[in-house]
Amino acid sequence: MSQQYAFVGCYTGYAPGQLGWVGSKQPGRGILTFSFDEETGSLSPIGKITEQDSPTWLEIHPNRRFLIATHELSHHTGVPAGVGFVTSYRIHSDGSLEKVCTQSTGGRGNTCATFDRTGRFLLVTKYWEGGISVLPFDPGTGVIHEVTAAPVHTGAGPHALRQSAPHPHGVHGDPRTNLVYAMDLGTDKIHQYLLDTDNGTLTPRGEVALASGCGPRGINFHPSQRVAYVNCELDGTVVVCAVDEEAGLVPMQTLGCYPEGFEGENHPDNLGKAGFWGAEGCLSATGSHYYYICRVHQSIAVFAVSPEDGKLTVSSRHALATHSNARNLTLAPSGRYLLVASQDADCVECFRIEPETGALHLVDTKHAPCAADVAVIS
Repeated sequence: MSQQYAFVGCYTGYAPGQLGWVGSKQPGRGILTFSFDEETGSLSPIGKITEQDSPTWLEIHPNRRFLIATHELSHHTGVPAGVGFVTSYRIHSDGSLEKVCTQSTGGRGNTCATFDRTGRFLLVTKYWEGGISVLPFDPGTGVIHEVTAAPVHTGAGPHALRQSAPHPHGVHGDPRTNLVYAMDLGTDKIHQYLLDTDNGTLTPRGEVALASGCGPRGINFHPSQRVAYVNCELDGTVVVCAVDEEAGLVPMQTLGCYPEGFEGENHPDNLGKAGFWGAEGCLSATGSHYYYICRVHQSIAVFAVSPEDGKLTVSSRHALATHSNARNLTLAPSGRYLLVASQDADCVECFRIEPETGALHLVDTKHAPCAADVAVIS
């Protein structure tokens, strides 16, 4: 594909104020398509809109032919338990999306959908039902098949509002093995599973207990070191883990991502209702820097990654749009730009990455009502 496109998924199908964690007064319209200029980092709307309910997580298949979009449904809009969906789209050369199929996930709150290392299985969270689902995926046709595994978590955490039950927020496969990691915000645990790539079943492989009340949300794997970075929402930290081929994750460092002394609990932008409200993290293309969204403070914390052991040191910080409460961030395919879905500021922000220092420089901002995620394809 000679032309690059950025797909922006937006919270859709709700009235302003209906979802307590969404501050935007401009409900989105499914998936928006922008052309993306790799030379300048600029985004241009091309007038293509794919209607869909709340596609808050977008994932491009490794073969770059298909886009997966979650439907982040919840009881707040009257959706009953056990109802949830993911949709696959064929990506055309003009930036349009052709729906292939929609498949049931067996639960609401599909906050994350990723592929295992083979690209033949889709891993999906069910935030409100407290579990995850595995769905076989056909890389040739883009068809998503019925759920083959659906483990449910148990337990709770100390934060009464956010951790009264299990709430898996992120699920990712190990890039080198068949281990699968489910980050459970509600129980402060990472549930580890072994995926059988013949039949799509999961076998439990232990749990990794993190700090009480931290609220693990997602994970990023270093491109060359056996190190992973777990972004925690409720205490505003990142946990650096060694990755063992058999045992899985072994925590070895925890750092705060917010400025020292920052008090966000009673801030009007804090819709997460905890002391902190961190969002997603991201590594640079070479793994030299790590980025973490600090909602409420409306900034991105930048860390330098040690080439020896993968541990982090504070490097810099960059402001996001006013009232941003950014939900997700993603690298452009070249690794030269970082694109941020600033949900409550109703925009996508594009930053150029300084290769040596990892520092960010804002180069473009485009309107995108209630932007929740960005996926870029070249």
